[in-house]
Amino acid sequence: MKIFVSNIHSVLKTSDKDVLKALGKKYSAKTPGYQFTPAYKRRTWDGTKQFFSPRSGKFGTGLLSSVLKDLDFIDREYEIVDNRTPISFKSYLIPTIELRDYQKSLVEEALCEKGCIIKAPTGSGKTIVIASILQALEGKKGLLIFNKKQLLHQTSEFLTSCGIEHGVAFGDGVDIKDITLCTIQSIEKVLDTHLKDSQFIIFDEIHEFAKGKLASSVLKSFPAAPIRIGLSATPPSEKFSKLSLASFLGRVIEYVTAEDLISTGYLTPPSIQMIELPEAPESETLGLSYFEVYDKFIVTNEHRNDIIASLTENIQKKPSKTLILTKNLKHAEILRDKIPGAYKLEGKDSLEDRQNTLNSFISDSSASVMIGTVIFQTGVDIPELTHLINARGLKSEIATIQALGRALRKHESKQQVYIYDFVDTAPYLSKHAHSRVLAYRSLNFNIETHGKKTNKRN
Repeated sequence: MKIFVSNIHSVLKTSDKDVLKALGKKYSAKTPGYQFTPAYKRRTWDGTKQFFSPRSGKFGTGLLSSVLKDLDFIDREYEIVDNRTPISFKSYLIPTIELRDYQKSLVEEALCEKGCIIKAPTGSGKTIVIASILQALEGKKGLLIFNKKQLLHQTSEFLTSCGIEHGVAFGDGVDIKDITLCTIQSIEKVLDTHLKDSQFIIFDEIHEFAKGKLASSVLKSFPAAPIRIGLSATPPSEKFSKLSLASFLGRVIEYVTAEDLISTGYLTPPSIQMIELPEAPESETLGLSYFEVYDKFIVTNEHRNDIIASLTENIQKKPSKTLILTKNLKHAEILRDKIPGAYKLEGKDSLEDRQNTLNSFISDSSASVMIGTVIFQTGVDIPELTHLINARGLKSEIATIQALGRALRKHESKQQVYIYDFVDTAPYLSKHAHSRVLAYRSLNFNIETHGKKTNKRN
């Protein structure tokens, strides 16, 4: 039994077909939306994608450590033929930054593993970890890839302050160097210079790259790169997405949780209030699609929107910075009409417009309110936030935790941050609300519903 290892794929060569079959079954998952594909409807495919081929023994090298554990568990002897080019590192220490212990551990293990997913909550200093890894890779060629230009811009500014030379490629901005920051949308701008000989690829907010043909093809590319690292506060837990990333990056490493950061004073403790809403009459929901239910019971729900406006009015009686999250522009406009003087940001706003609005919101001496759409899920840091109102609902654990992270950042102006969400009762929405409660509980936070405290999970 031999395992031939390369940067992207590895192959297990063995005559033991039972082992290959077992590994093929373990590393497989149903493809999202498979029920709607022609192949499934013709009954020529059951919707399963195998991340380990039981025929050829081929698998993504990111799964190597897991496959080796499986072989050790069933007491099989094997030989590893590692064809990856060895790579040396310089010191990861940056003179102007004093790393926390868990940051050192994350950097050291990531460099040791070469391929991995770093799980680090919002406020843990993920950008510092990125900078330290790049410091260790000084003199090497590679890419740091983002899904949003706002994140690229913020990281570029930080790397410049650390003295780390780099180029950028996004939109109309192209300044390509050995180490280049680029957005996934502008990946074609760096293919000629970096595709064949990049020694590393690093993905920020890696959970955003779990789906989509372009993201998938990028993960599987760059054949000369033994260093393949992703970072996220919320790596996906759903099996297909988890295997999609692990196959070409590696296992998840974690040294600190949001609860740890709160207990050590690095994040602000949250007070989470779930606001119950009246039961939605069945006669008003019968026959409605999800989109119709969402519009009726969230976007244009007068009672729910009045609660948000009233809540905001009470908050503004004291110095505060409140962020209200909405899913779409229509809802943002409705709430803005109910909340005089509120600032608003949306995806189409330029980086300059976003920064100007944020500066006005932060510097406003009065109790200010910001209404924002999906751009506030990631990539916008406002440590001054004292209150967060989730007006948008949604069921995604990743979206819920990412949004919560916007408010937990430490700032001298606050000792606690207040989170408000809704126990929606209409079809679809009630299950989504339950999912958000579970997301909050997964961080081991207390939740209050109409003053009745729900204990932390055991």
